Amino acid sequence: RQRIVLGGGARAARRPPCCDTMEDEQEAKKAALVDTLDGPFLRITFRHYADNYYRGSWQDRAVGMPPRVDASLSYYNSSKTAANSNVLQVILRVHGFSRTEQVDDDWNIFWCAGQVDPQVLRGLKAFQLVNKFPKASSLTLKSNLWSNFQRMQRKFGRQHFDYMPSTFLVPLQLDQLETCLQSAEYSETVWIVKPAAAYCGRGISLHRTRPSLADDLRSQKGVCSVYIDPPFLLNGLKSDIRLYVLVTSWNPLVVYLYEEGLARFATEAYSTDALEQRCRHLTNYSLNKHSKHFIHSKEEDAGSKWSLSAFKRRLASQLDEARSAEVWRKVDDLVVKTAVSVHGLMAEALRTFLVSEAQGRPNRQCFQLFGFDVMLDADARPWLLEVNLDPALRTESPLDLKVKSSMLVDLLNLVGVPIPPSAHEGARPAADGGEPAAP
Repeated sequence: RQRIVLGGGARAARRPPCCDTMEDEQEAKKAALVDTLDGPFLRITFRHYADNYYRGSWQDRAVGMPPRVDASLSYYNSSKTAANSNVLQVILRVHGFSRTEQVDDDWNIFWCAGQVDPQVLRGLKAFQLVNKFPKASSLTLKSNLWSNFQRMQRKFGRQHFDYMPSTFLVPLQLDQLETCLQSAEYSETVWIVKPAAAYCGRGISLHRTRPSLADDLRSQKGVCSVYIDPPFLLNGLKSDIRLYVLVTSWNPLVVYLYEEGLARFATEAYSTDALEQRCRHLTNYSLNKHSKHFIHSKEEDAGSKWSLSAFKRRLASQLDEARSAEVWRKVDDLVVKTAVSVHGLMAEALRTFLVSEAQGRPNRQCFQLFGFDVMLDADARPWLLEVNLDPALRTESPLDLKVKSSMLVDLLNLVGVPIPPSAHEGARPAADGGEPAAP
């Protein structure tokens, strides 16, 4: 886990031991599950139990013993797709949390799918956490991401903000696009058009420069960007990487970049000869998993989906160590600069919707996990493609389960899930530190 902190004031977080063996797990269970991080409440320590990797439905996962015998722990989840939150719900249930079906209950943590209702934020009790910030669409809507990036270009110069391909808002900036289409500089350019508020590769199309392109897009809404060509290829295939970025505070700005992630591969050999062949050009797992060429593998460095660490090793083997290290330094840089680009907007939104922020107290109730999608070009230069509001938590493979389960345990420890104050006085820790129930 890598922490990038701007402005100081970040809470130090201890990572619980990873339980690789049965002996490790038994030893971990002897430790108390109640931690005393800063703040007014005791906070729960989440462990890397083997039970977190339960592959069945969360509904079949028994609720474990809470860390204190009189503590009532619960969560509310608004996701309409059970599979996309299954691993999270399993982890919470292993650690003693039951599910509530009412948003106005006294839950400890609300895992919200989509944008959070401002009324929920205004009504938060001191011990409640929500996994969303207000106005997060400043980052996650493609048009907003580009507009904020372009504002930073104008303010600080293109030499410092040069990690997104040239983009035009559709239909707002079609006149500027039309000017580019008439320029000799863009005569051989391929363009990628992405509809607004779409995901999983839906509605994406590629086009060669032609005079009528701008007119053809006038009825659409989204963005039109220069297509990154040629891309960095492994075994002749295009890829991108999914980074997990956690923001716990906007004032001061505190950003965590998780050490692991995923590399997703297209399933047909790259070529610009056939722009309509989506599995050559799009790396979305949700698209490529239906391809007859998709390769399932138990290894982290084979098949159509790799771990980020495996991708890093392969990159280092193709480049020299110094050049490879520079790639990841640039990735860190684009993550921080992207967060900085919306810092003022997000901090102001928190002051508007969160009582504690309006009163000048530090935020302890909102956090957000973002999915940054980054692609390397043929020179191994990283480009930011988009930022996802709700990075997928589906665990359709052992690799997904390993990466996402470990990431979520670390996330829950970083944000510090409080125990309600009613459980503090006169309470005693549960036996054996709250050993989870058997599945």
